[in-house]
Amino acid sequence: MKFHIETWGCQMNDHDGEKLSGLLSAEGFEAVDSAEEAELVLLNTCSIREKAVHKVYSELGRLREEKQRRPLLVGVTGCLAQQEQAALFKRAPHVDFVLGTMALKQLPWLVAEARAGKARVMDAGEYPDNHLFPASVARRRDTAKALVTITEGCDHACTYCIVPTTRGAERHRPFQDVLAEVRGLVERGYREVELLGQNVNSYAGGCTFADLLDRVSEVDGLEWIRFTTSHPMNFTRDLAQVLATNPKIAPFLHLPLQSGSDRVLRRMRREYTIAEYLERLGYLGDHRARIALSTDLIVGFPGETDEDFEATMRVVDEVAFDTSFSFVYSPRPGTASLRLKDDLPPAVKSERLARLQRRQAELTLASNRRFVGREIPVRIETHGPTEHGWWLARSGDWKTIHLAAGPGRELPFGELVTVRIVQASPHFLGAELV
Repeated sequence: MKFHIETWGCQMNDHDGEKLSGLLSAEGFEAVDSAEEAELVLLNTCSIREKAVHKVYSELGRLREEKQRRPLLVGVTGCLAQQEQAALFKRAPHVDFVLGTMALKQLPWLVAEARAGKARVMDAGEYPDNHLFPASVARRRDTAKALVTITEGCDHACTYCIVPTTRGAERHRPFQDVLAEVRGLVERGYREVELLGQNVNSYAGGCTFADLLDRVSEVDGLEWIRFTTSHPMNFTRDLAQVLATNPKIAPFLHLPLQSGSDRVLRRMRREYTIAEYLERLGYLGDHRARIALSTDLIVGFPGETDEDFEATMRVVDEVAFDTSFSFVYSPRPGTASLRLKDDLPPAVKSERLARLQRRQAELTLASNRRFVGREIPVRIETHGPTEHGWWLARSGDWKTIHLAAGPGRELPFGELVTVRIVQASPHFLGAELV
């Protein structure tokens, strides 16, 4: 049976897609590149924002028409599946099965039941050991960086966030399992890993997260270690010290702020003030200047005033984030923020978002311009040049690199090369080989 998996959302969803693909491949199924070629299409979904949910239902509508023309099994997994569960069958009756985020290992059984003709098969149960998924089963995509899950779930209770509902309470992989997986990945040729968790720096799998980073860095052959996503309340002095001084930790930190207003942060139940957030950044000391900083920002949270938004703009200017991911507040089912009055006109929210993103583009351009003339190591992330003639690469600072190598030149996929930065834009750095 030929299968195709479509994935939306975060790196955790991407890695779940690799696990699901591995499970089906182990059953003798064949992966194909498009839904049109497949006999089984699995939608691996995100529900953190309303827009992501609309994309899934739009694709389900297209698959309904496809299913009317030929035999086709359609399954839904991921966060939307965990959130909606049986309600998915009511809105999309042509869906054959629903698989929750904690029940990934049940996929072969669900597919077998659906192939046998059983209608509306579902497993959205809680499996407390799902974070112990055997690493050898995952069918890795052809990428330069390997994803490694170290925690699942989140114990924080942000009022806008659906993650505790869709991913459950925190579960932590034993550090010995993490180290064994990383060693295996290096043996397969990977030189970079990204450690994943809904709140990665709350890790407690037999050691602290700072300790885990040090232990992973001792794996011979590993060059760069990344991690995402962090919560400011779990960003410790020890973690800052490791990030600042361990040469294998990529000089990049994603630390979500969400709002620059203490009043809004309280309504979000983020558990810190702006002063505390800035204090944690201060843990980096003089090393802050060489570490690229990224953040998340929500605009138009219920009750956000002009003064609240201006406070966010001031913090963005004060910190001068290298990049940020910003969105208009998206109400999610079952979250506490639904009880808050949300009467800000959509046009005002959109104008605030546009203003914030314009300012961030200016800050990102200023950050990127500081690289012009420098020679830096970057990792090659494509097997050949794009249609525009550039090779794509990534720096340790998570800068996208458009690299000119010259006609007929082959570059080593997944390996580090030294380049000279010759151009800066808000979206990428132009470079040439040294």
